[in-house]
Amino acid sequence: MNEELEEQASLYVLGLLEGTEAAAFERRLQTDGELRVLVDELDAAAAAISHQAPSRALPPVLRARVLDRVSRGKRVAFLRRSTTWLPWAIAACLALACSYLVAERAGLRSRVMALEQRDFLAQIRIASLSSKLKSAPDANAVVVWDEKKQRGILKVTQLPRNDADRDYQLWLVDPRFKNPIAGGVFHVGNKGSLRVPFQPASPVLGAKGFAISLERKGGVTKAEGPIVLLGK
Repeated sequence: MNEELEEQASLYVLGLLEGTEAAAFERRLQTDGELRVLVDELDAAAAAISHQAPSRALPPVLRARVLDRVSRGKRVAFLRRSTTWLPWAIAACLALACSYLVAERAGLRSRVMALEQRDFLAQIRIASLSSKLKSAPDANAVVVWDEKKQRGILKVTQLPRNDADRDYQLWLVDPRFKNPIAGGVFHVGNKGSLRVPFQPASPVLGAKGFAISLERKGGVTKAEGPIVLLGK
């Protein structure tokens, strides 16, 4: 599966895929089994934030039923003064042990899955950027940043069109450095809304924030122009 589909799957699960792009993705989802599996896994990871499945003990009803079988077997054996109850008791104990092991295995799998999901979610950062422009107070952006893969998606809405000799530039705030790391430049056309994949100029660890500035055409290595969107 290519990286573009993986990014679309992440955006789809997060509700950031819209319009014709979302419709096209859903059509592909109906015929692409591998893509469905990926979306299901991402859904499960997102759900893990609010639902962490704890390990489950053997259900009381099942435990009582098995123990009842053992006790009934013992009473019959006592009345007949024989050991015919022994196979039943052994079978019941084995059933109890197997049921307990199944429950423990299910609990262990749930715990492992929860840990894997937390690891997955730990590497994904989602930030909302708000406008610093008096002329466009409703301008905003959402950043989906994957630190492990060192790439992300920027979705910009209602940002004013930039002049031909200017570019918007994304910045990532890495606490290790004094100056933000450049994340790439982009141009806003008439729609004022677009989605831009990006990769920082150098590795970013523990990003503390994101910003968009208006710079000269082609971008700069250090922010010079005004900050138009900011968030963390």
